[in-house]
Amino acid sequence: MNRCVVVTGAAHGIGEAIARTFLASGDSVLLVDVNDQLLQATTTQLNSEYPNKVSCVVADLSSPDGIEQVIAAAKLLPGSVSCIVNNAADQTPGTTASTSIEQFQRTMFINVSAPFLLVQGLLDDLIKTQGNVVNVGSLVGNQPIPGRVAYNTSKAAVAGLTRSLAVDLGKHGIRVNAVAPGHIMTDGEEKWKTVYSDFQQRVFPTSYALGRVGHAEEVATVVVFLASPAAKFITGITLPIDGGMSILCPETASFTAASVAQSYGLNEGT
Repeated sequence: MNRCVVVTGAAHGIGEAIARTFLASGDSVLLVDVNDQLLQATTTQLNSEYPNKVSCVVADLSSPDGIEQVIAAAKLLPGSVSCIVNNAADQTPGTTASTSIEQFQRTMFINVSAPFLLVQGLLDDLIKTQGNVVNVGSLVGNQPIPGRVAYNTSKAAVAGLTRSLAVDLGKHGIRVNAVAPGHIMTDGEEKWKTVYSDFQQRVFPTSYALGRVGHAEEVATVVVFLASPAAKFITGITLPIDGGMSILCPETASFTAASVAQSYGLNEGT
């Protein structure tokens, strides 16, 4: 394939893995991120592997100006945009009591409004190419975690936005889907080991039917599948990529975690 793809939040982690997987499929990719230094480094690296296939734009998706920057950069691509992957997200923690209206609105804008506005701004391209959109949601859209009220709400809204766009744009042959990752080793296994203790690394997988957490590449391959002709009759879904976390009985996970804790003498303080 030789499509023009826009990937937001592409400087590292899941976004970088998504961009890399599209590039490996022969596509051209516009990388979008707010972190200038990291984005430039990632762009340089990917350009060395896939010459003349990678471009980038530094943009803050918390404001309409940032959205316009991305749209303008996308219009400079060698062809019409045929896929948008809305991966960028704000995950700032906060409870109902502690979250300010400014923070709530910022999270909702980056996670929900920005994807909508990018699709709206590049709609002519998507209609021309009969393209598609893949939104990156989260398991917390259905299973909220404490202390992340804005993030949980936004990811539930991503699923709703996905369905609404799919219904609205289907008449143009545009498909819109989403993925809902569980816990992913966003920056790889080595980084994972520096962030979490051995105890935490053993407890985390007890919530997953497959007995392990995921890798960024495992999200990326599903995103690229949903954007491919192989998924041409799939639209409006939110596909869990969670190793079975969403189907595992919480009681089972709790008992397994308790068993791990017991092996640590029930004294682990992490």
